[in-house]
Amino acid sequence: MGYDDTVTAPSPRPHPRGPQTDRAAMSGLGGPDPLGVRRSLLRDAVFTWLLDRILRGEYRRGQRLRLDAIADDMRVSRTPVREALVPLESLRLVSVQRYVGVVIAHWSLDQMQERIRLGCTMLTAPPMPGSRSAERFDPFWIRDCMTEAGAFVELGSWLLRRSGATVSADWLATQRPVLDMFYTDDVAAANGIDAVVDRRHRLDLVERARAAAVRDDLDDCAKAVRALGECLIALPDRFRAAESA
Repeated sequence: MGYDDTVTAPSPRPHPRGPQTDRAAMSGLGGPDPLGVRRSLLRDAVFTWLLDRILRGEYRRGQRLRLDAIADDMRVSRTPVREALVPLESLRLVSVQRYVGVVIAHWSLDQMQERIRLGCTMLTAPPMPGSRSAERFDPFWIRDCMTEAGAFVELGSWLLRRSGATVSADWLATQRPVLDMFYTDDVAAANGIDAVVDRRHRLDLVERARAAAVRDDLDDCAKAVRALGECLIALPDRFRAAESA
């Protein structure tokens, strides 16, 4: 891929309750692709396809991506491919290098854990005076989460908005696509983790947090969400302990 393939568009503003790649995209915004399909839907399909391959390790760290090859594989034009690379770059899963093109970043399991650790740290910060949100929690927000990590993001970002930490809430919300997919059984297994280990406990924490959010008990919800985050961070070690037992 030559220099003219470089993606230079700025990262889009994240959707307040999750990635642009689900709710906002389904609004039908964006012009049609030459194939006659809404470009926003094509962009999201390409994003999900690339994210899955990156997290499974099918694309090696440091590997250079060719836009033409991706477009051919997915039978789309290069435009939705370019657009899909923008959120991938903001998630630090690819890097755009001048005169080189798009390269798979050297991401790691530690970085995935750090995303959750940062979310937990944000949830321990005191509320921002005078800027709290009165937004009530809608259980529908976590129904389309694939994993407990997706629920962690949705519940955590809502708690941060309620406390007035909107910048932190927006950052955490942008992490949903990568964390929700990373902790699916197949992707976790590709990274040496059995996501089934301790799942019952994690699901119980999700339910506890959801129930607390519905009754607007912010303290109990925050405790459950932080405990859920700690379980996700510890999952690789729990898996290794179970495997050696």
